[in-house]
Amino acid sequence: MKQKIKLFSIFFILLLVVLLPNKVFGATTSRGGYEINTYYIEMVVNENNTFDITETITVNFTGSGLHGIFRKIPLQNTLQRNDGTTTNNVAKISGIKVNDSFTTYNESGNKVIKIGNKNRTVSGIKEYVIKYTYSIGKDPLKNVDELYYNLIGTDWDTNIHLVSFKIIMPKSFDYSSLGFTSGSKYSTDSSNVSYVVDGNVITGSVKRTLTPYEGLTVRLTLPEGYFVGAKNNFDYFIIFKIVVSLIFVGISYALWAKYGKDNMVIETLEFYPPNDLNSADLAFAYKGVSENKDIISLLIYLANKGYLKIEESEETALKFIKMKNFKIIKLKEYDGTNDAEREFFYGLFKDKTEVTRSDLYDKFYVVLNSITRKMNKKDNKEKLFEKESLGKRFIVVLMILALFVLCGGLSLLKTIGSGSIALMVWLLIMPISAVYARPNVGTIIAASISIPLLFIITLAANLSYSGMNFGLMSILYFIIEITCIVMLIIFLGIMRKRTQYGNEIYGRIKGFKKFLEEAEKPKLEELVMEDPEYFYNILPYTYALNVSNKWMKNFEDIALQAPSWYSGYNSFDNHEFTRFIDSTYNSISSAMSSSPSDSGSGGGSSGGGSGGGGGGSW
Repeated sequence: MKQKIKLFSIFFILLLVVLLPNKVFGATTSRGGYEINTYYIEMVVNENNTFDITETITVNFTGSGLHGIFRKIPLQNTLQRNDGTTTNNVAKISGIKVNDSFTTYNESGNKVIKIGNKNRTVSGIKEYVIKYTYSIGKDPLKNVDELYYNLIGTDWDTNIHLVSFKIIMPKSFDYSSLGFTSGSKYSTDSSNVSYVVDGNVITGSVKRTLTPYEGLTVRLTLPEGYFVGAKNNFDYFIIFKIVVSLIFVGISYALWAKYGKDNMVIETLEFYPPNDLNSADLAFAYKGVSENKDIISLLIYLANKGYLKIEESEETALKFIKMKNFKIIKLKEYDGTNDAEREFFYGLFKDKTEVTRSDLYDKFYVVLNSITRKMNKKDNKEKLFEKESLGKRFIVVLMILALFVLCGGLSLLKTIGSGSIALMVWLLIMPISAVYARPNVGTIIAASISIPLLFIITLAANLSYSGMNFGLMSILYFIIEITCIVMLIIFLGIMRKRTQYGNEIYGRIKGFKKFLEEAEKPKLEELVMEDPEYFYNILPYTYALNVSNKWMKNFEDIALQAPSWYSGYNSFDNHEFTRFIDSTYNSISSAMSSSPSDSGSGGGSSGGGSGGGGGGSW
């Protein structure tokens, strides 16, 4: 349990690291040391609602060690109007040209144009000319069209001393519906912008210096149908990813139906463990995987065989406080033929004849790990499961990893760096490995929570960095992808078809377990009459099958003799023994498994339209 809590904590600490803001991973941030002397925007508005933008920016670099500037242009916009109405659009940017060396990438819903050379610094006055086409798709308003655009975004972190602009419309318009605002975000101040209209051309300037995080916005209400031929900026790659995801689910189902689906299991009523299996072997045959807690049940199994004795004791701690402890005493050397039993027995005692909690704590886990590793070998599993079904599980693993890459992994690699993507892949592989190695209800549920959580992060990042809106299509995409992932995890867990022997032994163990849970008093009394040690002989199996509490409760009113391997400091009775065995077994289990801790319409507002963004120096 301690180890599981530690791994769980590590998982979520690392997850928080992944979720830290992009700046942690080296995203562009401004270094200051510069001012913008002049900022001229020429905007050619096309009839299909695309804008050809030319920005001429004269920069005065006053700081040292600077290489240039970067320009952030939004890929998704929420348009805020003075009457409270809002609309959203997704933008596409194409045809980027700069009069200097530059690189581009997506970051936090922006297209970033990083201008300059990392091997060259700049100082003094430098002019940058940036050209690009900005497309916002179809106008979403009913009954009217509009031009609502941030000529200067509110994300520049420096003074812009002189702003001028020229807007060329594709055809005539009603200039009485034209307005400009300037200032901080959502400012409605129109007093600081002067402009003239000459036919279809609008020219103007801002009367004062724009201080950091102030912008300039134009809004022009146009008649419905002014823009024609505009296309929705829909990402058809999303449809492709959904189709691929559904195909993967279909492939997984087909593989399971052909190779992984078990034949009908026939339960048979069993009063004793089938095939004389010890408790650890029985747990392995039942679950198809061996775990440390199953191996610990061999302690009582070997005690029943006369190899050891368990004593409960009290020890004094802190002078006055008495604490329960245990002692395991070797009675004779192991002379059996089972490898797991032999390794457990000699790993327990080594060169000693008795051991206590301190002898096992943070030490015996090595023995448990060795035994489980050997029992979980491929040869042992292939006795229980068909080879083909085990082999096909790896195909499902590959499909889960492929979906991770397809649905966000590549975008993350471009935006947050290879170190972060490697971390997320590791966090993805951990739960997949758990399901692959131990396909039980617990690991499937845990993976069905943790892996979709990672996918939500990658999907959200993918949509955000690609400029997609979180609208109805995105929500539907989330739901479909997460559903597909959970289904793949489930198929990974159940993709194990039992052999004829595996199916037969599974049915017998299920019948045995059912009897342990539901046995009635008359039948138990009959079995105890036949074998006075029956309760104790079966006890290790109840721990291996996780039904010990029910089993002991069934014997509350049945007279039992004290087992030869039990020694407590109170007189024997059923209640006292069940209390002892439950608390002591749990205490021994804790010590054995412990490991060292280091393992609409209305006026516009500044920054309320499409485009804009901002920039900084680097």
